[in-house]
Amino acid sequence: MIIIKKNSEYKSVYNCNNSISDYNLVLFIKRNDCNYNRFGFTAAKKIKKAVSRNIIRRRLKEIVRINEYNLKEGYDIVLMARVNAVESDYKGLEKSFNKLMKRKKLFKGDSNQ
Repeated sequence: MIIIKKNSEYKSVYNCNNSISDYNLVLFIKRNDCNYNRFGFTAAKKIKKAVSRNIIRRRLKEIVRINEYNLKEGYDIVLMARVNAVESDYKGLEKSFNKLMKRKKLFKGDSNQ
């Protein structure tokens, strides 16, 4: 799994205007010129405690690590946790992730956008 680290790369994904959200997560997507995916993980600052933000980010990283081989290649994907994600457990976040990926047709085997 390749992580997006530069602020400018995060901003380019945010400014692409290709996002989708549900109760727990916001998914930002941008096509890249590579034959692999790059991922970014953020949590809303409205989640007051840093411990909670870090727990959510670690859960999201694990969800992506397990599912990354099922995803189409060539995208920059940023997952942002909403305030509601604090109350969600691992299964709830995984369900949200899978739902958003299916809605954007990013799983292998889905037809193109």
